[in-house]
Amino acid sequence: MEQLNSKLYEKYKNLKKRKLFEEEWDQKRDAEIRNYQLATEDLIEELKKENERLYGELSSLQEQCAETEKILLEESRKTKELSSEVGRLQILLSQKKDTNDSTLIRSLNITPEARSKKAFTVSPEKKTPNSCSNKGGSQQEVAVAHYNCQEKHNIPDCCRGYMDNTEGGTGKSSVMCVFHTLIEFLVGMKFSVGIQTEELCLSVIHEKSGYSFSLILIRHESGQGDLMYRVSSLGTLERVALDWMKEDVIFSMTMCPVFFQRISRVVGRG
Repeated sequence: MEQLNSKLYEKYKNLKKRKLFEEEWDQKRDAEIRNYQLATEDLIEELKKENERLYGELSSLQEQCAETEKILLEESRKTKELSSEVGRLQILLSQKKDTNDSTLIRSLNITPEARSKKAFTVSPEKKTPNSCSNKGGSQQEVAVAHYNCQEKHNIPDCCRGYMDNTEGGTGKSSVMCVFHTLIEFLVGMKFSVGIQTEELCLSVIHEKSGYSFSLILIRHESGQGDLMYRVSSLGTLERVALDWMKEDVIFSMTMCPVFFQRISRVVGRG
């Protein structure tokens, strides 16, 4: 009987030990499963955040792509407009080359002060009745008086105060226009105005270097006009002159300040 009880007790101990081992194993497995579950949840949360970040970057890239396409279309449109404008200017330049000679209209016998008188006109209301009151006994005196009368009428009010009769009673006068002199002083070049193929032509010369060119006004039906630059002589600026200064160039009136700034830089280096 004792032997049977001993066997049963031994069997009980083994079963209890096995049960404790299985419970400990189950607890350990449950802990590992919970750890895996928490790690999985953290990984899923991190992947969600990464997915949201990537989605935001994708949206930003799509917006940038759309903006780039819009800019590309705008640049393409501007390129077409510029190409059309270049073609138009090339046609105008070829027409001017066909009709104009390379010579500039200059009068070497007329002083710049006398040339400046032709660039200004005064309306008939500004004529003074006393400006033509001189009378002479001969036809020559009458002609001289008439010339002086017409000369005064074609001079603006700002220049009339600078008219001085020359000695000898010849009746001739010289005119120094304030605006004309001021422009020549600021730019450092001499100007004269003429007409070439029914277009207004401005002849410019830098006396120190001998560089001279002309600016021809090209009128359009819209009322706006362009200027055509044509070099006459580079003088001593032959080595420092830019390439465009040696060719015919057409530019708009609004580019005049930039044009003279670049000319002044080159002239300063010469």
